[in-house]
Amino acid sequence: MYEPITSFGPSPERKSAMKKTLILAVSIAVTAAASLQVRAEEPHAPPPVRAPLFAGDLGPVPPFHGPDFDVINDLEQLRRLYSLSGRPGDIVAVYHEVLDKSRNPAVRRFAYDALAREQLKPSDPSAAIATLHASLEEDVDRANKTPHFEPGQKQNAAHP
Repeated sequence: MYEPITSFGPSPERKSAMKKTLILAVSIAVTAAASLQVRAEEPHAPPPVRAPLFAGDLGPVPPFHGPDFDVINDLEQLRRLYSLSGRPGDIVAVYHEVLDKSRNPAVRRFAYDALAREQLKPSDPSAAIATLHASLEEDVDRANKTPHFEPGQKQNAAHP
């Protein structure tokens, strides 16, 4: 019924299968290591080209730099402080003062938008609409003064 055990360990067929499995695993590991080494030696791709920045009257302007950002930041802080002190309506006079003094398009745009938001708070849509119309007129005037280029035409090329 039972055969006596004459040897200990796996059978010869099993040993052959284990050797094949071991050889396969080692060859896969060597191939993967070689592939990773070749991949590491490849030169890196060039960094992606950034999207062009907004080109307004002053050319491309990176965000969050310069005096116009400082003015806008000061206006936001003043609005916050007026609101915390219980006098949120006082900021409207500051926005009007900035609009009277500033000729910077970014600062004026911010002041117009903030002024319109403040005028909408007590539900005065006609004043907010009038403010946005004034901003629109300035933007259209500035857009009409900006030189327009045809596709394929260089910016410094003479106009025909």
